[in-house]
Amino acid sequence: MPEAVIVAFLALPFFRPFVKKLMPLDGLFWLPSISLLILLGIFPAYGFRPECLPMLIVALSINIVNFALRPYDSIHSHSPLLNMFLLVFLSAAAIPMFVFAPKPYSHFNGDTETARTLKIENSDKDYYLQIYGTIQTEADVAKPLIFLVPPELGSARSVELVCRELNNKGFTVVTYSRKGYDTPYTNEKGQTRPASPFALLRRWRIFRKATDWYSVNEQGKNLETERRSDIEFLLLHLPAFLGFSRRSDLPPLLLTGYGAGGSALAYMAGETGFASRYGKVLGVVAIESRLWSSYLGQDRQIPEIPPSAGIIQRQLSLFTSHLGNMGPRRVLRTGPLPGNGIPVMYLISGKALESPRSQKPYEAIFDTMHTSNSRVAALAAVERAGLLDYQDFPFTHPLYSFFLTGQKGIKKSENPIGNTAAIIGNFAEAVKTRDSVTLEQMLTKPAITRRAKK
Repeated sequence: MPEAVIVAFLALPFFRPFVKKLMPLDGLFWLPSISLLILLGIFPAYGFRPECLPMLIVALSINIVNFALRPYDSIHSHSPLLNMFLLVFLSAAAIPMFVFAPKPYSHFNGDTETARTLKIENSDKDYYLQIYGTIQTEADVAKPLIFLVPPELGSARSVELVCRELNNKGFTVVTYSRKGYDTPYTNEKGQTRPASPFALLRRWRIFRKATDWYSVNEQGKNLETERRSDIEFLLLHLPAFLGFSRRSDLPPLLLTGYGAGGSALAYMAGETGFASRYGKVLGVVAIESRLWSSYLGQDRQIPEIPPSAGIIQRQLSLFTSHLGNMGPRRVLRTGPLPGNGIPVMYLISGKALESPRSQKPYEAIFDTMHTSNSRVAALAAVERAGLLDYQDFPFTHPLYSFFLTGQKGIKKSENPIGNTAAIIGNFAEAVKTRDSVTLEQMLTKPAITRRAKK
């Protein structure tokens, strides 16, 4: 466990004044430097770990002090009181690093396969398909093939456990990442390229503010457009990528998309001929998708100047209007919603059940539920699930789940990965079998919608 090594290497030199056998060991001086290098290596190896940032600051500070005071043998000459004081700060920084360290996922019922990666080139775009499980032929297919469009925050790396859990339930899952769009992305050798923290911050801002501000919403629409382009290309060539000579040999498809990918799929699902164009598409699951294309910019103020107004009044009206239009432009939920087509299920955070204010980012989804044919739209939410809990983050980055919680006052699920896979799997089975009872329960305006309106 690298966290334990980091703390041990940082703490050991401070015990020199207390342990006689450590006093002559001048080599202990280099342990904080080694600890800092290990700590820096955590980020490219395990992704961005915010719980390690306090320890990074402490480790960097200790190394700066050590090298600044090296001629005076700083650690050896420190008083016991000062060393105890520094150990307290070290302990305080260690607490979040250990409490929010990644947790092992031990809920698999059996052996699961890691993904096989296949590189696909399309003009100037490089795609890396990741395939979980064995592609079944039409003769023996038992479950739909799940094509999963990854989220902008974390890409395919952040849904590995979800894909493996679906594979554990008998589904074959195909997902992908694209170089230049997804961060991080996994290449054909299975190597994961580090995520760009700046790109992730931009994506987070879009995720949170694209339903409020025009400029951010335009960025969100661009993400939806790019995801749609990816989906159209990959679905069109999916049979060839998977080794099928004919499109009709492809197993039935359930399309699942996170974020912008889910929004793109929701709109595509309402288009005439979509299901047959890309094979036997049964339905769509859109996870934490805000439907940014359904928002339009708020009209700018245009002053009403009476014909009899003098030049001073005209200029004053124009100047006042200009000042009013200088601020950020907001958006309104007045754009087109997805149409009626194949079944679509929207999976949203339990936060939306908390209050009307919490529903605002999902306004387009609720409007879709209220205006669409009840046989083609469903809504689901895990009550305590937060904004990122339908991905792997509750296990790989527990700190995110701690701060981005869902509905308060309800016990959090111990297996959010299993919940996500179960919802997707149950929907896949329902749309494949056309089980009238199950579909009646899932593809109607559920009680959860009415509850959210309270």
